[in-house]
Amino acid sequence: MTRSPLAEWPLPAFQLNNSFEVIDYSFEAEQLFGKPVEFLELLDEGSREKAQRMLTTQAENKPVELNFITTAGFFLADVYHRWNSDFSLNLVLVPKDGQMAAITAQLVRLRSRLKETDYELLKEKEHSDALLDKVRELSAPCIAIGNGYVLIPLFGNLNSEKVEAIRPHIVNRIYEFDAETVIVDLTAMGTVTQEGASYLESLVKTLRVMGIDAVITGVKPDHAQKLHVLKSELNLRFAASLEAVLSKAPSNKR
Repeated sequence: MTRSPLAEWPLPAFQLNNSFEVIDYSFEAEQLFGKPVEFLELLDEGSREKAQRMLTTQAENKPVELNFITTAGFFLADVYHRWNSDFSLNLVLVPKDGQMAAITAQLVRLRSRLKETDYELLKEKEHSDALLDKVRELSAPCIAIGNGYVLIPLFGNLNSEKVEAIRPHIVNRIYEFDAETVIVDLTAMGTVTQEGASYLESLVKTLRVMGIDAVITGVKPDHAQKLHVLKSELNLRFAASLEAVLSKAPSNKR
């Protein structure tokens, strides 16, 4: 099978035909599921009916929570979907918070052991570094959703430690996607510290230097208390939801 740029996506992703057969997938998806053929066979029985409803809907709706079966057990994810003009369907899986928490807990355990026996755990250190990269991706995945838009759903708490971890990843991924508009979604965000608000300010300024527009969605009342200053100083755009942004997107964008 000829692999497309989809193979390099940092999250599990699939391309299906109109019979819901898998015609392409990312390396992340291959690590979880092997070489998939039928998308519905990757789901547990309780998620298949929900997935069929999603797959037969041409309109782009909210992400759908589905439970997948892997060789390592169950895998819960929000699934974003988009139909292409050639009657194929792109899907991307964003792991739920529990997946990220499990990886983070494993990382903490490995780091603790490294302090005690550095020389015996060289292989473990390499593994922990790989887990740290995964945490960065899961904390702020960059998802191309078409027409020059890139979605960044942020998870957990936005503080100075997370800023240091995810900022290079975000800027590099946005550049690779050749984005025109970046949508930063705070729906799954917990606490926004003052350092986190400063990070958003710095990120928006960086994007504008790159010629990229930015929109913030999913703002909660406690987020608004930290972000209202940025709105006035940066003329920052806010929207109630991802759907609200996409509904106003010009149809002639690439």
